[in-house]
Formats: sequence, C-alpha cells, structure tokens
Amino acid sequence: MKKIYLEPYRPGGYLRIAIRFKYDKTIIEKVRLIPGRKWSPKDKVWHVRYSKEKLDALIHYLTVEGIYVDDSAVEGGIISFRNSSSSRTGYNSNLSEQVLSDTQLNQLHTFKIWLSSKRYSPRTCDTYIGLIKSFLIFFSDRSVSDITNEDIIHFNHQFILKNRYSISYQRQMVSAIKLFYQQVECKRLDIGQLERPRKEKKLPIVFSREEVGLIIRSIRNEKHRVMISLIYSSGLRISELLNLVPTDIDTKRMVINIRSGKGRKDRIVPLSGKVVQVLREYYKHYRPKAYLFEGIRGKRYSASSCRKVLKLAMERSGIKKRASLHTLRHSYATHLLESGTDIRYIQVLLGHESSRTTEIYTHVSRKRLERIKSPFDDLDI
Repeated sequence: MKKIYLEPYRPGGYLRIAIRFKYDKTIIEKVRLIPGRKWSPKDKVWHVRYSKEKLDALIHYLTVEGIYVDDSAVEGGIISFRNSSSSRTGYNSNLSEQVLSDTQLNQLHTFKIWLSSKRYSPRTCDTYIGLIKSFLIFFSDRSVSDITNEDIIHFNHQFILKNRYSISYQRQMVSAIKLFYQQVECKRLDIGQLERPRKEKKLPIVFSREEVGLIIRSIRNEKHRVMISLIYSSGLRISELLNLVPTDIDTKRMVINIRSGKGRKDRIVPLSGKVVQVLREYYKHYRPKAYLFEGIRGKRYSASSCRKVLKLAMERSGIKKRASLHTLRHSYATHLLESGTDIRYIQVLLGHESSRTTEIYTHVSRKRLERIKSPFDDLDI
C-alpha cells in the first residue's frame, strides 16, 4: 500500500504540514490536486497550510485515494474527527481504518459500471468515484436510502465549506451525487433540488505573442519544443496533444485531426506551416510509432512531464504569470480574436459546445480594449 508521512514544516517560521513520500508518479498526481498545496524546491517537499481542519481534510482525501497516512509526527496528531461524535462530523473512526460496508461497496461498484457503460472518460469515472467515496465515508453510519436533502446541506457545510474546497470541487460533488442517486434510485432524496453553486467568472490568463516566442525559444529539447509549439499553434488541450498519433497530422490538407476530444467530439484544426517544418525534423530524429509524442518504452507521453517543460521554459524566460499549458490554448484563442478572426470560427476551432464559452476571450482581447476611449481623455484639465 502506498504510504505518506505528514510532518510539521516551518518555512520562514510559519507552521505548515509537510507531505513526504518515496517518489511515485501516482502519488504526485494526487498531491497536485490538493487545494493550496505548494512545492519547496529548496527542501524538495510538498506542503500545505497547517490547521486542524486542514489536517482533517488532508488525511481524509489521501485515505479515500487508497494511501496509508502516517501523521504521528504532526503536533496534535489526534485529529478532530477521531474523537468527535458522528452526529457532528459524520465520521465514526480513524479513516485510515475505515472500511465501507459491503452494501456501500456494491453500490460504488454498480455506479462505476454504470459510468463506464455511459462512456464517461476514465478520468471522469475516477473523479466521480473518488467524490462518492468521500460522500459515503462522511455518512458511514447511515444507509444511502436514509439520506435526505437536509443531510446534503449539512454535508456541504461540514465537509465542503468547512474544508475550504473550491467552487469547482463543490459543483463536481453535486454532479456526482446527482448521478449516483439517479443510478441507485433513492426515492427519498429530491435530487432535483440539489443546485450547483454559481460558477466563478474568472478571466483566463493569457501570454502575449512576445512571451510565447520567448517560451518556445528557451526550450532546448526538440521534442519539448515541438509539443509546446503544437499546443499554441492549434489551440490544443493537453489531452488532445498527447492522444495524437502520427496519421492525425495531415500535411496535404494542412489540418490536424482531433479524435474524441472533450465531450468525445471529433474536429479538425488548421496546421501551421511553420510547425510542419519542425515536425518533419522531429519525425526524422524520433520516428514516433504508436503516439506522435512517446515517452518511455513507446508509451504515451505524460501530462505531468509536459507541465514541467512549460514551467522550466517560463523560468528561463523570466515570466512570472500563474500559467499552465491551458494558458497556451487561451493565448491562441485571444490572439486569433485580436487578428480579426470571427468568434464563431474560434468556437469551432476550440471545440466549444456553446458560444458563451468562447465569448470570454472578448474580455481579454487587448486590441478590443485599446479601441475604448476613456472619458477622462476628454476632460479639459
């Protein structure tokens, strides 16, 4: 069983929780999903802000993910839900030893089969199963059929809000609960009354054209440079890039065939002439077979490795923005809009279901903002 050690950590005198473990890509991916987690390059350790509630939530999350948690080194290691009554928190015992009932496990298994039969992506299946595990453990002393809408409100307050989980996490949890109850057909829960919280309307972070150029020029590895160039030049999602096979690149028609993108939708996107040149050199040197970008032993290249490529390139370029690989996609769309491309075409290129999703780029287009004259300029002062 995978194991994590939680220890006190005091960078700059502030008490935090260090998350230590032997190098494991699976654990790293799970730790990256922890809200507020940070990485210390100096001490080579992941860490989160310390609080009793944060410790509760951290151990709960890791345990649900099937990881054994050793928190004996943490000050005040007897965490709140080990001693609190089930009526207040919903937990009966140490989650490291918590086991779902046979009935709950069967329900979880049935739900997983149902998700798979509906062709939800493996990532979505894993996310929903993890969320429902958390839900079932919270109500470990209750039958699913006995849970009411009032209980869900209590769960939302005591688990999601108290642990400061994000709005997106809350929305995913509501979606998972709705799907779960539709499957198990619990008549006592009025799932229609479970409304998702309003989604935050955050503007996307965008690189300037100059910043994109700096990033690409700073990448020394040929494969890495082609990957980042392809994401930006065609507005690809990271999953779409990594799922490409050599035959998806059509140099005769100058398009890229995106198969089973988000929502299992196929689409084609334009292929940049400049990218074709670097792709041909890449083909000569790497000779990809199963996937266009292959990792160890011909397997598909990992998303985490690709993220590291961008992070290192940004550091070399001196770019301090809180950006991700998806920022390159945002930049592609914004730069197209600034160049005069109709937003309806951009919607198709990005594979957006609704034009409302694409319209967000009108709010970050520099050229559109530049056309707006401030009334201050007309003042006679």
